[in-house]
Amino acid sequence: MHQAPSPSLCQTWSARKIRVLNVHPRVLVVDDNADAAEALATYLSYEGVETRTAGGCGEALRCVRDWVPDVVVLDIMMPERDGFETAQALRTYLPTTNLGIVAFTSLDDDHVRETGTARHNFDGYCRKGTPPVALLALMQKLWR
Repeated sequence: MHQAPSPSLCQTWSARKIRVLNVHPRVLVVDDNADAAEALATYLSYEGVETRTAGGCGEALRCVRDWVPDVVVLDIMMPERDGFETAQALRTYLPTTNLGIVAFTSLDDDHVRETGTARHNFDGYCRKGTPPVALLALMQKLWR
């Protein structure tokens, strides 16, 4: 019996193409789990990506004042302001079409798509627990 292939755990949701303006792509990882954010940022730095981390919305907004990322990898389930609110705040604070935002969450993609203005704020989705190489490949699709 032939099984249908499972849907990709990382997928692009927009046709946005990010023009990388620096020598290396810049990625801001926003996650209230500091260890997880640091682990992902470390992996990405080994792959030639300039990274920073933030523990939530306020820290992310402070970070982008002086350091504008090409892509934000954004957890959804965070205290205070969740990923949906954080994505909206980033889009408002950095009114540019040259910013990609990827939902990086344990929530399934249907829930993220259906909630609020998720389709307008997120350019992609990647399920937590997916190998980071798949997340990197998703980001590379956005910035090429």
